[in-house]
Amino acid sequence: MKIIVCNDYDAMSNHACEVVKEHLAKFPDALISFPGGDTPLGFFRAFVKAVNAGEIDISCAKYVSLDEWVGLGIEDEGSCGHFNDVNLLKPLKKSFAKTHIIDGKASDIITERDKLDGFIETYGVIGVSVLGIGLNGHVGFNEEGTAPGSNAHIIDLAPTTRQVMKKYFGDKFSPTQGITQGMGQILAAHKVILMANGAHKAEILKKALHGSVTPEVPASLLQNHPNLYVITDKTAST
Repeated sequence: MKIIVCNDYDAMSNHACEVVKEHLAKFPDALISFPGGDTPLGFFRAFVKAVNAGEIDISCAKYVSLDEWVGLGIEDEGSCGHFNDVNLLKPLKKSFAKTHIIDGKASDIITERDKLDGFIETYGVIGVSVLGIGLNGHVGFNEEGTAPGSNAHIIDLAPTTRQVMKKYFGDKFSPTQGITQGMGQILAAHKVILMANGAHKAEILKKALHGSVTPEVPASLLQNHPNLYVITDKTAST
């Protein structure tokens, strides 16, 4: 485990981008995966800037989104697909060789889950998995108790997750389930980057990195990953 504490949010975002940049320089056809949410927004901006400046070549790389709220699609503001579309795909001057954005609005969500598994099986394993951490220790929508070896799955959202989602949707949407890459797929990644910023993440980050390894704190399972980068700002550092 490599723990990198940066001076501030921008430095944290740029450092995470450098780790991805180095991986793609060595493995240009890698499959990579990024999360949605507030934490990675600066990282997305740094990545897009580097690609558009010609510092990162994604012409052979593949991209897969991490998770999605069941019932929401790419056109729904606040959805993970919308976040990926607005902050990554549209601003890029060049495209990934292949892209899979989870559709939480699919008429057959089981088939959508299987498509996610199929894309990772075809183009994976994941080269770099960038993650945030939820206040309950979830990564993606792998909530408490998720099996360490799981593939893509549909899961009931934890109360903490449903409370936090109000900042994205207010009363507009009230999803009760998520669709997500499984912990098995995340743990199989060649490199994992766990990002956290803000004092409100310090307690759960400490628990995840230095507490017991247990599915009840899904991020704690990352302690066993052989190539884990934990990149934080000072306020979230442990």
